[in-house]
Amino acid sequence: MAKRKKTIIAGPIVKTIIYTAPEPQDGKRARAEKSRMTSAAQKAMNDKTARGRLEMLLAANFTGRDLFITLTYRDTDLPANRAAAVKNVRHFLKLFREHRKARGQELKYIYTTEEKHGEARLHHHLVVSSNGEDIEIIRSLWPFGDIVDLEYVGKFGYETLAEYVTKESVTGRPVGAQMWTASRNMKKPIVKTAYVPNDTMLAVPVGCHIIEREEKVTEFGNYCYIKYRLPRGYKEPPGWVTAGEKGRLEAFLLT
Repeated sequence: MAKRKKTIIAGPIVKTIIYTAPEPQDGKRARAEKSRMTSAAQKAMNDKTARGRLEMLLAANFTGRDLFITLTYRDTDLPANRAAAVKNVRHFLKLFREHRKARGQELKYIYTTEEKHGEARLHHHLVVSSNGEDIEIIRSLWPFGDIVDLEYVGKFGYETLAEYVTKESVTGRPVGAQMWTASRNMKKPIVKTAYVPNDTMLAVPVGCHIIEREEKVTEFGNYCYIKYRLPRGYKEPPGWVTAGEKGRLEAFLLT
């Protein structure tokens, strides 16, 4: 009997889970119980929800020194509708991208447009890559509001930002409206799935910080889920290990 293992690596954040999966020779009850185990494992992994996907996308592409921005409108410049607001934020990003390109720099971004909470005014939230010298440029490129809030991503963390950006439910959005829009140059998280021996146990590399851990055991099987942060000095490829250790680390993460 083998278990199923899935690992998602997104920048410094790693989610990994190992669980007992149904097998062809299982009886009806065993298959049903293992199917429930599989569903519980998927729920714990949370990579099929909008918030879970966004959290890992943010982690794969942004650091703590990148920026979380809120763009608002003064009364005289408040757009007539959502479409007009989206047009404004796209124009802002076009100008910002051109500014970066002229200096040989890349711009990554995620944005969302909201209007269903608080005072129900149209506004935008963005996460953008930053070179540390962008704040005044950003303010100059947004002429529609008196307030442009800027904070470092590191003040919030990826999970908190993902929750905030997806807080307006799907049912509260216009039909066809996306929860968020991302630039095309975003890196996707690394995903690896495999069957592993039944006695395989989950652990984390030395120096990592465990964020979440969840386990469940029944007579038909079990699952274990761990979410953790790699050390601050982690690079891609890892720069906090020796060349000889690099292969062992990659094997640890992906097999």
